[in-house]
Amino acid sequence: MIGWDDVSGPIEEGDLDRLTSVLVELSAAERRGLAKELPGRVATMIVARRGLPPGMREALLVAGAATIGGAAAAAAWLCRLDLRPWGDTGYPGLRAALRAVTAQRPPAWRADVARRVAGKLRPAEDRERGMPLWHMAATLAQESGAAPPAADGFVLGWVLADPSPDPATLAEDAFLDALVPRLFTADGIGAALAHEVNRTGDGRTWLAALAALAAAGRLDRAVLLDGCADRLLRGGGPHGLRWFARLYEDLEPTDDEVRARLRDHVRLLPSAPAAVAALALRHVRRADELGALDERLFREAAAGALSRPEKKLVRAALGWLDRTARSRERADATVRAVTALFASSAIDLSERAVRIALRHAGGTSRRTRAEVRAAATALAADQRAAIAAAFGPVAAPAPAAPEWPPPYRPRPAPPPIESPAALAGAFLERDGTPADTERFLAALVELAHREPDATAEALGRVAAATAPWLHANIRPHHDITGVNPAVQSLLRENRRLRHRLALRRSARPWAAGLPEEPPIPRFLRWRNAEIAFLLGKVPVLLAAPTSAAGHVDPAALVGRLERYEELGAKPGRADLVQALLRVPREINPAAVDRASRLPSKAGRTVASWLARGGLPDPGVECEIVDEPGQAVRTSVRLGDDVPSDIVRLCTGADPLSQAAYFHEDATRWVATLPSHREVVAAHIVPYATGTFSPTWGRAAFVLALAEADGPPGTATAVLLAHALADPDTDERATAVNAFLTFSARGHLPADALGDTAGRLTALRRLALGRFAASLNNAANAGANADVWTVIAAALPHVLPGPGDSPPFGLHDLLAAGTRTAEASRARAAIPALAAVAARRRTSRLVLEAGRLHRVLTTAT
Repeated sequence: MIGWDDVSGPIEEGDLDRLTSVLVELSAAERRGLAKELPGRVATMIVARRGLPPGMREALLVAGAATIGGAAAAAAWLCRLDLRPWGDTGYPGLRAALRAVTAQRPPAWRADVARRVAGKLRPAEDRERGMPLWHMAATLAQESGAAPPAADGFVLGWVLADPSPDPATLAEDAFLDALVPRLFTADGIGAALAHEVNRTGDGRTWLAALAALAAAGRLDRAVLLDGCADRLLRGGGPHGLRWFARLYEDLEPTDDEVRARLRDHVRLLPSAPAAVAALALRHVRRADELGALDERLFREAAAGALSRPEKKLVRAALGWLDRTARSRERADATVRAVTALFASSAIDLSERAVRIALRHAGGTSRRTRAEVRAAATALAADQRAAIAAAFGPVAAPAPAAPEWPPPYRPRPAPPPIESPAALAGAFLERDGTPADTERFLAALVELAHREPDATAEALGRVAAATAPWLHANIRPHHDITGVNPAVQSLLRENRRLRHRLALRRSARPWAAGLPEEPPIPRFLRWRNAEIAFLLGKVPVLLAAPTSAAGHVDPAALVGRLERYEELGAKPGRADLVQALLRVPREINPAAVDRASRLPSKAGRTVASWLARGGLPDPGVECEIVDEPGQAVRTSVRLGDDVPSDIVRLCTGADPLSQAAYFHEDATRWVATLPSHREVVAAHIVPYATGTFSPTWGRAAFVLALAEADGPPGTATAVLLAHALADPDTDERATAVNAFLTFSARGHLPADALGDTAGRLTALRRLALGRFAASLNNAANAGANADVWTVIAAALPHVLPGPGDSPPFGLHDLLAAGTRTAEASRARAAIPALAAVAARRRTSRLVLEAGRLHRVLTTAT
């Protein structure tokens, strides 16, 4: 009786011939015995050898196919990953052995196993992992005499099994007639064969083989042509469809075949990938030459082709329509079709459509002439006049877009926190924004002074659950918001001498942070440490904002100082400095008078500050430079009578080695000086615009600048320009909101923004295309006048001289300029623009420049 000992040797040696000679002699009982023993033996082999070599894998697969009785179990054995061979060698030995050991199986069994194995093939599976399954399934299917499996993976495997098919060999393939129609319905075929489109050499490709078999009559041309057309109509990406488009072309459809598939070609025009749509247009034009294109199909084809985003296709369609309008006696339909391009943003296409309409105006009906006049309202003034002369009066254009955005509505200040329980809830829900942080710290200081035990208990519970490190007796936990050190200082476990001494050290003036840290974040760390140290000793924060922008109402500031004096408390130095910097630009005289009666040193300081109107506007210089790692150089100058802490805060630091600091939430910098946005902009510009600086968060900072006060200048313009050209879509959207806020408040440095954007573009430090797209979005929101001012200031720097290449995106900037100049009724003479418009070339640059020049120089 044949047992495991008789087969183990050939299996371990990977000798398929010896193994096959033993397996074909098995009786039914011997097959069942070996089938039971196989799984355990395999597990032992895998453990002992730490994996199986390819020869043993093939031998075990054959052993399972010969002994396992059920089709499902046999298929599962053949599909085992730990038995799957490596590579794609064709497996001639495995296929021969499998054929021999299953020869006595019923055909239905072999067909069933083949179907089940084929069902495990996946089109996206790695080729080397999937091909062994295909070869086994193909062997069993072929030997069964049944139809091959219909699974997509099996069809793909058939193609991949012979990457360079010979037409004569393929003609004899047993699967050819059954699987060729499936080439057009199975997933993954087009992607797997896409490389053949550009393949050169001996021509041994599926494209060449199928075309040769069709030419020889071995394959039905209709099956191939209809299959290609159906697959192209199903849609997909260009990569997955290019092979089918090429096969369609290689079959060289006859005139009758083109006529028969004309409707399919027309249906491909609107939405197929560009290469497929180009193929379809060629065959539509060919069918038109054959006289097969009726009026209804012509209208559908023209509309589909003219709606394409590819200008090359649209130009080809316009040429076809223009040439055939008279010869096919369809001038009326042609003119009606081209009116779809009157509103095109591509000026060359729009102007060509107008010329075609004018050329064939004599052959149009009354209805079409009315449609042309209605569509002409989207044209420029000179084109409207030409249409009116040929088709009759054109209605006035739609009402002009608004010149200015909607009025600005400042955000309301968040409501105060009034109880320890509400403070604990705010600790859990804080979002880390400057307004939210200041609100929390103001409430913490006031409640820790008024209800210290209840406040510590409420915060202690939530801190224990969400931030247990704040309970530990360790050195102060500093963060840029100041919330953690303040809460840590409040908790009773940290009221030890060591902790208090550490807090006192960090609360010394300018002691927090690193010496090389930029002055504004270093000042913020000082103030945060001071708040933590003075917690419970002072009744309120002097600098707690009363507006969302970060200002402190002078009357509220005086009232807080009066409370300090009643209690005999002394405000922190950093808190007093911050309060002075948050005074608004307009100060109520009543607050000045009230402050003059404060007797304390802090009160006299505030009274003097309010009487002088707060901080005089510092002198800010911002220069665009072309230096490695730096695009902008800034400096800030203050008067001699400004407190030393404020001078140190405002004058800035060397940015070249400090670009990493922009990773912080720089919107806090704006809240430090909410009445002097240009000073803050001058501080952040070197960090936010350097060659290696990160871009994320830049737009939020610019939006905070827009909501602040103070005269904007070049530094603000540089930041806004970079934000409007940010690579991230969401960042650009936020930057557009900042632009609109500046514009609505009348604070937009439009001339400086345009000049800056132009200079940065010339230095290749700004993506002009993204900048122009953001300006378009701002114009959509109504800021047409300011957008035009920006563009007018940028054009002299970005328009190319003779022989120079235009920067990418200049066409879009010119188109936006035409639109906004019309909306704002601008009239101007820009010599550089006139020079480009006067060139004799017909490039899009010249056309766009000419259209804008006409708008600016044509009297209304």
